[in-house]
Amino acid sequence: MKIGVLGSGQVGGGLARKLAALGHDVMVGSRDPAGKAGAFAGLRVGTSRQAAAHGQWVVNALPGEQSLVVLRDCAIDGKILIDIANYDIAVDSPIAVPLGEAIQAEHPQALVVKTLNSVSAHLMVDPTKLAGRHSVFIASNHAAAKREVVALLASFGWEDIVDLGDLGACRAMEQLIPLWMRLESRLGGPQFNLALVRES
Repeated sequence: MKIGVLGSGQVGGGLARKLAALGHDVMVGSRDPAGKAGAFAGLRVGTSRQAAAHGQWVVNALPGEQSLVVLRDCAIDGKILIDIANYDIAVDSPIAVPLGEAIQAEHPQALVVKTLNSVSAHLMVDPTKLAGRHSVFIASNHAAAKREVVALLASFGWEDIVDLGDLGACRAMEQLIPLWMRLESRLGGPQFNLALVRES
């Protein structure tokens, strides 16, 4: 699968390397392709526009406040867009329009799937780094696209993939960020995740 990863920081970089390790044809999108090329040995690095054009699927690993602006210049119609981004303002302010819903509204032909936004970067691509069964959430208006992304998450090692329904779930998913930040502060680092305990 050809996948464009928008974002070359810790989150985007980790996802790009994991996808490449699983055999996908990955191109990383960066604001500074020449400067970032050395950090991604064996992977192509270009602009976000080039990475989106490369991908049959696109991963949005950009800061939330940049996402809508950058995506307006990207070819994502008809493609699965995995949105893992959060607004920085979500840490201490209400979200007027959740990012996943805003992306879908601006790109009605894209198949937006929201997931992984409340998981630390190292656990996104290897949930086994944390002992025990823990959860990742997913939502989309597009059932077939969601099933394909569930399969991708399973290839990362995720077992408890909790389907929250359509993109109306984005508000709940993105508003987990204040809780995540407080937990990271209290626990002294990101080595944790949430687990959904169900009645058997």
